[in-house]
Amino acid sequence: MALPEYIGKTQRDWLFNVTKTISKNPQRDSCLLAFFFGTQCSTLEINRIQLKDVLNKSGNLNKKFLIRGKTDYHNDDRYYYLSNKKVNDFIEKYLTHRVKNKICLGNNPDQFRGLDPDDAFFISYQNKGFSLVRKGDKFKCDALNRHVKTLLKQSGIESPSILSGRRTFALNLHRQGCDIAHIMHMLGDRTVETTKKLIETDKADMAAISANSF
Repeated sequence: MALPEYIGKTQRDWLFNVTKTISKNPQRDSCLLAFFFGTQCSTLEINRIQLKDVLNKSGNLNKKFLIRGKTDYHNDDRYYYLSNKKVNDFIEKYLTHRVKNKICLGNNPDQFRGLDPDDAFFISYQNKGFSLVRKGDKFKCDALNRHVKTLLKQSGIESPSILSGRRTFALNLHRQGCDIAHIMHMLGDRTVETTKKLIETDKADMAAISANSF
């Protein structure tokens, strides 16, 4: 089975520019792409994020939140830490858009910036979270998956995959020197072979190697 495509920085920059230009909801979709590429979350885990995970009562961003569903290989909880300035900037722009347009308001205007803390963080065009569908003993987020693939395809990515985000995230960490054990924990992979498959097939960027050789 072929690996999902790695989306390089040039492609990502173009993707964000296209999304900003043609999306009907550029603030949400840009923030969604920031989570897709900039966090260890799968699309299902992104779909499960609630507003109170990201925002506290005072209206400030939380320091971290629990990633619902998949634990790591030791059955330990996995967390996303809201410490990346770029991701946080996209979050703030999206929250400002939601507040301005009164999208899914809560019962207390002095808490959570007036938004409903129990609502989904990413709101669909139907003014509710993207749907989840139960298939056997598992849940699927087909609606969000289709939406992400559409965003990727609109920027010219020929074979859009919902797994490209996690592979891109893992490879970027690996190139920065992060060890396999930490990447494995963040992704929630059950075996080290799964993680290695994502990162050890990385094609060396000869231009980058040459640039840093002296």
